[in-house]
Amino acid sequence: MKTVDMLKKRMLEHDTLVCCGLDPDILKLPQEIVKKNCSDEKKAYEFLTEVIDITAPYVCGYKAQKAFFDLLPEGHNLIKTIIKYVHDRHQGIPVLVDCKIGDTENTMQAYTQNLFDLMRADGIIINPYMGDDIFDRLVGYPDKAIVVLVKTSNKGGSIVQDMTTESGNKVWEVILDLVINRWNSSGNMIPVISSTVNLNLKKIREVIPDEMPILFAGVGAQGGSYDDLYYLLNSQKSGVFVNSSRGILYPQHEENKIWQELVKEQVIRLKEDLNKYRR
Repeated sequence: MKTVDMLKKRMLEHDTLVCCGLDPDILKLPQEIVKKNCSDEKKAYEFLTEVIDITAPYVCGYKAQKAFFDLLPEGHNLIKTIIKYVHDRHQGIPVLVDCKIGDTENTMQAYTQNLFDLMRADGIIINPYMGDDIFDRLVGYPDKAIVVLVKTSNKGGSIVQDMTTESGNKVWEVILDLVINRWNSSGNMIPVISSTVNLNLKKIREVIPDEMPILFAGVGAQGGSYDDLYYLLNSQKSGVFVNSSRGILYPQHEENKIWQELVKEQVIRLKEDLNKYRR
């Protein structure tokens, strides 16, 4: 099954728009895990697999931030193992790798071979700046999700993304059009749209095909709001998902509660909050 179809199926059958980030920040792990006499990789594995088991009933997908894995000496094997864990224990939940790659020819081929063929990721996040050459190398992976940075949630992104082109459109609007009408030949594209800036989300959803999912970025620790999430929903009151990493993984400590309880509470709360805007 195509990754985009897996996402849409999870959204509907599990009534959720939540994507849980998998960011193994060793400095933020629960103290009971930090204190264990084992490698950082084993600590991260124990933490992430427990998080996955806790959150699996409430999410439509996972997004693994590759940068945190890369800090670990055996991080490459760890992310591969985590993806396999999800596939084996929680079939039907896709794992996207947040790597923000985008290169040409043999370099892009090496990236895709690593991420798709070796790690078995279900999707990756792409920086589209190098244009067609990037997507030419992705044609061979029609079932994988290609998540494309369009309008991002970081403050500095506007210096490039909000530049006006000769057509009168902003750069991010041009990229969105390319995602929809040029690069989506396999029907596997997912645009990233920011929740931290004042966009006309209703107008954006009218442009994006009903069957194309949207990653609504920046909600949670980055200060984004999902008050206008409703406008990004498709005809099935679905079709958009929100990733939360720090908000779910590292909630503020509360007396008399173990970290597993807090993680479960956070993912359920986010699921319920997002669903309020679907009704």
